[in-house]
Amino acid sequence: MRFLCLLLFVSAAPAWGQMASPTEPGTPAGEPAADLAGLRVARETLTLDLRPLLGDRLAVVEAEYRILNPGGVRVVPLQFLAMGGRVEEAQVWLDEQPVIALRLDSLRVPPSWTIATETPALDAEPVPYTTDASLATARGLTFVVPIPTGQHTVRVRHGVRPGSYDDGRHPNRVWQLAYSLAPARRWAGFGQLDVTVLVPPGWEAAASLPMRAETAADGEGQRLVGRFAGVPGDVLAVSVRAPAPVLRVPFWIAGALAALVVVGFVGFVAGRLVAQSGRRLGAAVPGAVLGGVIAAVLMVVLVSIGADQGDSGAYGYGLVVQMMTVVGPLAIVACAALTLAVAAVTARRWRAEGGG
Repeated sequence: MRFLCLLLFVSAAPAWGQMASPTEPGTPAGEPAADLAGLRVARETLTLDLRPLLGDRLAVVEAEYRILNPGGVRVVPLQFLAMGGRVEEAQVWLDEQPVIALRLDSLRVPPSWTIATETPALDAEPVPYTTDASLATARGLTFVVPIPTGQHTVRVRHGVRPGSYDDGRHPNRVWQLAYSLAPARRWAGFGQLDVTVLVPPGWEAAASLPMRAETAADGEGQRLVGRFAGVPGDVLAVSVRAPAPVLRVPFWIAGALAALVVVGFVGFVAGRLVAQSGRRLGAAVPGAVLGGVIAAVLMVVLVSIGADQGDSGAYGYGLVVQMMTVVGPLAIVACAALTLAVAAVTARRWRAEGGG
């Protein structure tokens, strides 16, 4: 039994590298929280850059506001919610001049904030989405900008940690980002919103707002773009996913073939030895069990390596438990039974041909 458990542990070893839960909450992000009465946004250019998912998995949000102030100088405190864990790296500019930004460990979130509960479907159903911050006591970024009379530009860039989800039907996680647009209605007026979502080359992408897909101008991926008059909705939710790993299915096929080869070889040898010795088929049981264990371990290891190709949220605790408590034992029983069946056929034929 200890030997069997050890083999099952080894067979499941590749899975331990993906022990994270298949569902990970994302950091909420969205328009600034502030008293913006009297100021109008003529145009906002919003860019959600998800290409960093290929590396450190912290998306980059950049929002540029063309603000119209018809009155005197306004000193406006702006607060951005939960900057993904790297608040200190956020950058702010007023008319392309840097503005000092401070971290807030407790940020009062206005009731106008809207948090998504799902992101768009890449398969048949929308994808459940959760956040990693309570809107009652969220943290974020604050800065104060004096906005003189006339037209001015405020630009903000910060990181956001996307959420992820995998329901097990696809080898890769669905990465998710939700950006609350509802607070933009607090401005005295809101003109045009231009949105660009940048994704790595070959990735699937879907947005909750009507946007068109095209190749990025720099040739480094794809993008979704949209232009809207006013605030088009309470929240912009995005789902993206890497293409299915090429080697996933070949590893599964290799696992099945390797198991069959071991079953056939061990069964043939065991059957021949039984026939030559004149013993009953029961003498082949130990060899059949050994062959079943070897075949099952090979199959499970190769299937595990295949499942580990790409970034699969489904390849976590659940799969490890299944490998060690369900898949492994069933595979051993099935392979041992097949090995014994091959041994029986081999022994019968060997005796019929006079080999015994």
